[in-house]
Amino acid sequence: MQQLQMGQNCVLGGNHLSIEFTDQKGASDAELMAVLVGRDSRARSDEDLVFFNRVSSPCQGVVLAGARQIELRLDRLSVDVPRVVVAVADGGTSAGRTCFDGGVVSVRSDEGFDAIHQLGGLTSERCVVLVEVYRARERWKLRAVSQGWSDGVSAFVESYGIEVDSDADARVDGGEAGSVAVSMIVVPDQFAGDPIGSGEVAWRKKRAGESLNKFDELHAVEYEAGLVRGTHFLKWGEEVARLKREGHLVEALEMLLEVIAATEREQAQEHANAPVRAAYFGRPVEEIVVRETPPGWTHNAAIVYRKLGDLRGEIAVVDRWLAHAGDSSKWVGATHAKLIARRQKAFELLQKSSG
Repeated sequence: MQQLQMGQNCVLGGNHLSIEFTDQKGASDAELMAVLVGRDSRARSDEDLVFFNRVSSPCQGVVLAGARQIELRLDRLSVDVPRVVVAVADGGTSAGRTCFDGGVVSVRSDEGFDAIHQLGGLTSERCVVLVEVYRARERWKLRAVSQGWSDGVSAFVESYGIEVDSDADARVDGGEAGSVAVSMIVVPDQFAGDPIGSGEVAWRKKRAGESLNKFDELHAVEYEAGLVRGTHFLKWGEEVARLKREGHLVEALEMLLEVIAATEREQAQEHANAPVRAAYFGRPVEEIVVRETPPGWTHNAAIVYRKLGDLRGEIAVVDRWLAHAGDSSKWVGATHAKLIARRQKAFELLQKSSG
């Protein structure tokens, strides 16, 4: 039997897999679900979500065999499904919130493959990705994930492009779930590629339960403050550009505002950490430089507001950035000046339209 740690992967053997979850803390209402993920890292349609109200994918490649057991027939999956994500969620029938930390997921195949993964580093997450099964060239592989969302099922399915119309985190009408629809927004994969900078390196170590020095602890908590739907704001650039390019301006603005909020959270965390960082380096706290919120996201949001004809929104988002931009004598780059000029132009257009 193989024991996988978070982030580890291994080659699978066999086409018929049985995935089971055992909760070590007695959450009787825990339920498994799965998403068939397409090549663009999103569900192809709402039928790619397998859960208690849709117990099988159309191809019968993913079947919910019980509240805590999912069966996969890899040979039945379409070639345009390179990945299947298996998660566990709080069924919503308990009075308190479930903690899945310490739970165990086991994966067995018809050819003798046997592996387990024990969840770790979780606190109040109500929906947690246990494992993912994915194609790697000509083989199928298994990866242990242990990544979750405190917001529950809705946050999980939305991260794969599925939007829940009603409350997906509670059963209604005797167990019926809300309908689902495909969202235009595709959440970037936080763990794709190598870490970006020391902040992500420290954050990944923290999630893996590795020990950190004081400096890395600061980096990790600051990086975590910048997460947007589970993915750091630095990784949202391509998705926002795609939404704008394809004309989904409302969705692009939605994400830009979430990103801007994340930059503000990260900046606030840096302010909170400044005394600790000053003590670490043996310097006065006044010498610790807290970064401004990046102006590029605000510039993008201002452009979208203008295209949507919302001049007041454009002015407000620039003013919001100015409140976090710090000392103007320390600004570097041309974007700052562009934002000031854009605000002035928006104000003039608003005055003209009002007159």
